[in-house]
Amino acid sequence: MELANLQGGIHSPKDFLDRPVSQELILELLNHAVWAPNDGLREPWRFIFADNRNGKLMQGMQEHAPAYLLVLVKEEADHHKREEDFAAVCCLIQNFRLLAHEQGLGVRSTLHDWMYDRSRAEKFGVLGNERIAAVLELGYGTVQLEGKDEITEPQLQFELL
Repeated sequence: MELANLQGGIHSPKDFLDRPVSQELILELLNHAVWAPNDGLREPWRFIFADNRNGKLMQGMQEHAPAYLLVLVKEEADHHKREEDFAAVCCLIQNFRLLAHEQGLGVRSTLHDWMYDRSRAEKFGVLGNERIAAVLELGYGTVQLEGKDEITEPQLQFELL
């Protein structure tokens, strides 16, 4: 896969097939996705995986998906490190999405109000010095039989200093 050839080819599936997502595949993807830039190689992330065997935990909090990956980021006391770490986690999520796409795995990255409620987050094993950066809904997407919508070239705006 060449990234330049994707041109909008990675999308978040609207619906997932009722097909399990293996923990082994997720671990394999994460082992590559963690090569995200981070000053001092702090690796400020941690992951919690839930599939349909224990996915009932997510019922009513997330859209239905065959599996979920909670992406956690360590909350450093130093504001500068905290910002760097969150940026690194965002890069990791993008790496993961690209790698998942290669394997035919769909990813929906979500943010919900419940993630910011400490008591609810702790039920999933989120530690006091961590927060949820995103919940990734994972599964194999249903194939859309309709033609793809026309992808318009994004208009980038920038200024030269």
